[in-house]
Amino acid sequence: MLFILSKAQVFSLDLIIGVIIFGSAILIYYKSATNLSDQDEALLDDLLIDAKSISGSLMSQGYPYNWSKDDVIRIGISNDNRINETKLEQFSKIPYKDSRKLFGTAYDYYVYFKDRNNDIVPFNETLEGIGKPVENPKKLVKVTRLVVKKSAIAKMVIYLWY
Repeated sequence: MLFILSKAQVFSLDLIIGVIIFGSAILIYYKSATNLSDQDEALLDDLLIDAKSISGSLMSQGYPYNWSKDDVIRIGISNDNRINETKLEQFSKIPYKDSRKLFGTAYDYYVYFKDRNNDIVPFNETLEGIGKPVENPKKLVKVTRLVVKKSAIAKMVIYLWY
């Protein structure tokens, strides 16, 4: 005797719909994860470009040539590849928000010097660095330049972050 089953599953249609839904969910997840990393990479590129720009500006003589905190158009603390202590002192007196505008950056920065032994060289008795000290950055870029400060080789370190 032959038994005929009256109940059957629609196997192929259910499987195809399930695979399409699952595949779409995986595709959307990986596409959004990839876009986030692309955005992070673009942000780091922007930070690095701004940090190099600030570094280049600081290593210039600035504008006008003998600028002060009251008439500065472009901040520069170097004359003939040597740190000019007078300009460095003037730079330390510029309000933080004004200096960010002069550098043309929307990000926070911090500048300080280190000697050959990697000890921090303070600007004066009360000031270790210029800018906003680094606090819980989401993205951080560091640029280091060798400079001559008070007849000795030093490192100028610039942090830029958001």
